[in-house]
Amino acid sequence: MRQLCIIGPDYTGGQIVEGTESIFELEGVPLRNAIIETEALRFDPDAAENADRVFFKVHAFSCNYRDRALALHMAKPQHRKNYYVIGSEFVGEVLATGRQVTDLKPGDRVIGDGAYPDSGVQGVMPGLPTNQGSRELQIMHRRKLIRLPEGIPDHIAAGFTIGGQTAYSMIRRLNLQDGDKVLVTSAKSSTSLFAICALQNHPVEVYGLSTSECHRDELLALGLRELIVVDPSQRGWSDSPDLMKRIGAFGGFNAVIDPFSDVYVPEITNLMAMGGRYTTCGIADQHSSLIGRDSDIAPINPTNLMAGLMMKNITIIGNCLGQTGDLQAALDDCAAGRLPVPVHSRIAPSDTGAFLTDTYLNKDRFGKVIFEYDRSPMVSAVQETRTMEPV
Repeated sequence: MRQLCIIGPDYTGGQIVEGTESIFELEGVPLRNAIIETEALRFDPDAAENADRVFFKVHAFSCNYRDRALALHMAKPQHRKNYYVIGSEFVGEVLATGRQVTDLKPGDRVIGDGAYPDSGVQGVMPGLPTNQGSRELQIMHRRKLIRLPEGIPDHIAAGFTIGGQTAYSMIRRLNLQDGDKVLVTSAKSSTSLFAICALQNHPVEVYGLSTSECHRDELLALGLRELIVVDPSQRGWSDSPDLMKRIGAFGGFNAVIDPFSDVYVPEITNLMAMGGRYTTCGIADQHSSLIGRDSDIAPINPTNLMAGLMMKNITIIGNCLGQTGDLQAALDDCAAGRLPVPVHSRIAPSDTGAFLTDTYLNKDRFGKVIFEYDRSPMVSAVQETRTMEPV
């Protein structure tokens, strides 16, 4: 089976698929990558340990912001001879199931369910089912998968779980009211794109905040009322006369969705209305310490931040992923045509370097980058068991 890997510089294993190796530079660190072929997993549907598990083949996958740090771990000296399988989102086809799995069958398509903080089954960890979603054959507990509705193609499904589940959770928890003015920061990020599209199904006004003019037209076409462009490296950007004039016209934002709290939160309270709700799901600087570099993001002054929050009675909502119901709602909206999902590009197995470069280095990217395996036939890895009939 195949998997896309970040490879240590001294790795000499013989499983690298010819023609797939390349090097791309992330945060100034050269990272070797390739498709590595290993022995296929085997699955016995009658085995007791597989009773509640699903065996499936991955058709396509994608990487997320969180994969950056995981990839950079391979630059550490202790990993020079190793490799690491990457990928945090996937779409696959069920090949077989254990005997206690009655609601999935071979041929069904599935994606990961990152339900958090509770998986719904005691003993099954919450959160994303894998950080190695590019592994072509997978065995997972039934609870970590959700069936795809008809009408959602693989290239959409392969980059759906994190953005869909997170955005719908954040929107649900904001308890939006009719006419609310909602600000979505980092407007071109994956989760923000999901949020912008999902908010079109609510009677609210949606604004975007970004550090770049890039893709203004595309964002407005998705339903933004306005894209506000700022330079967060400049202190006091929220106090600019032009921005304050616009915010003052309607009294500030009632709700904010922010994927990168360390970038925007120091100034965001100045843009919010009295009694506003702020929710965040992430941090931008997850990798500086891995490469021995100081962060270029200005530190947060907790006293100033808390003063702003208190003076305006602002509610902060931390959010990690979401519930199964959030993901199901996102899938249902997508299948019904109510949730467009931008996809920037679709990459073939021969272009591993292009996949990682497009995912992490392309400043013009708008939407997810999807890696698609070819549909070459695979020798069955399902172990058949036979029982003796009584004589």
